[in-house]
Amino acid sequence: RQREGIAIAKEQGKYKGRKPLEIDTAKFTAVCTRWRAGEITATAAMKELGMKSNTFYRRVKAMGL
Repeated sequence: RQREGIAIAKEQGKYKGRKPLEIDTAKFTAVCTRWRAGEITATAAMKELGMKSNTFYRRVKAMGL
């Protein structure tokens, strides 16, 4: 029954899942550049951006940094 309800909601455009985390691309790029240069650790970069590790690495891969 639950799956049926989810399927109906998706058809109606009501079930979209969680919205992506909004990030400042300029700040993200600057922090990634510092991380790649070895100035800061990946953990410090994640704390500075307020992201979890999986989100951080996914965004790095998506942006090609």
